[in-house]
Amino acid sequence: MKRKFSHTRIGKMRRKRNIGRFEILLLAVGLTGCWAEISGAQETTAYRPDLPKIELQQPAPPQAGAQASADSPNSESRKKSAPQKEHRFWDKENDWLFAGVGASRTLDYFSTRNMRRRGRQEIFLTNDVVDNHAAFAAIEASATGVSIGAAYLFHHYGHHKLERWTSIVHIGLATTGSVRNYCLKTAHFVVTPGSP
Repeated sequence: MKRKFSHTRIGKMRRKRNIGRFEILLLAVGLTGCWAEISGAQETTAYRPDLPKIELQQPAPPQAGAQASADSPNSESRKKSAPQKEHRFWDKENDWLFAGVGASRTLDYFSTRNMRRRGRQEIFLTNDVVDNHAAFAAIEASATGVSIGAAYLFHHYGHHKLERWTSIVHIGLATTGSVRNYCLKTAHFVVTPGSP
């Protein structure tokens, strides 16, 4: 008796599916890395020493009657809307976020290894890569490094909310994937009658 699917057909389908997802993953990583450069390009003028400097006009000093208007509610709203002081990249909050990214990637490593031991198939990577412990650990560590690098690019170009959200989203997605891996049922293979 023939099996429903030949081994080679399933293998080809998996390779095609994994190659397509790998290309999407590379595109997403590339776009994330380029986003900081694109968003930092909002400044249209560049410093050129050969051009004369243009001085901006300074506002006129306040007059005697302007003291009362300085205490008005409008001046308070200007003080509140002033930009926040820039923080160091390795501050306490980022330390905790990067530790969370590392912990979630570690959880993903162990949940994926558990899933493979139970006979399930990996979606994003090939099963050969996941079954190679050292290669898979290096991929998980590099994913943590890419996340920290993306956060640094956002920090460098002044996008501090995106810097924090990069790690928060990474933690959420990796943890959700890990929980999903543990929730999958164990694959039980059915042997067709008459097969060797």
